[in-house]
Amino acid sequence: MNVNQDIVGRQYQTENFEGLLDDLVTEIKAFNYRITRISHIDNIYDRREAGIDVTIGFKHYKIIESCNLNSCSELISADLRAGVFMPVRFVVYQKLNETAVHIDFLKPTAFAALFNLEPLMQVATRIEEDMINVLEEMGF
Repeated sequence: MNVNQDIVGRQYQTENFEGLLDDLVTEIKAFNYRITRISHIDNIYDRREAGIDVTIGFKHYKIIESCNLNSCSELISADLRAGVFMPVRFVVYQKLNETAVHIDFLKPTAFAALFNLEPLMQVATRIEEDMINVLEEMGF
């Protein structure tokens, strides 16, 4: 894997992080994916309010996990170990002192290449296309 080739990223200029996050979740669902979890890494602010000293290098950071149950079934039917890269994830973050919101994901085909199985690569290619289309449909 090559991090510069296998991670897809886009930037969106907005002052409304939560609105962009909501739009992303809506688009993911529109492509027939289920949101399995949203990890709120930026809950550091809550920790500070509790008196815990924390140093951070970002304003916001979320990990959105999603899964298309049909694709997942196809992947694990081809190789039961393929579940190691499911569900797929988008990271959504905003650096300190920036208005740009970044959305990145690791290409599913990068993981599928590890297995060297054509049925896995076919499904991973479809998932990757969906993820790219989600970012293109964001409309910002």
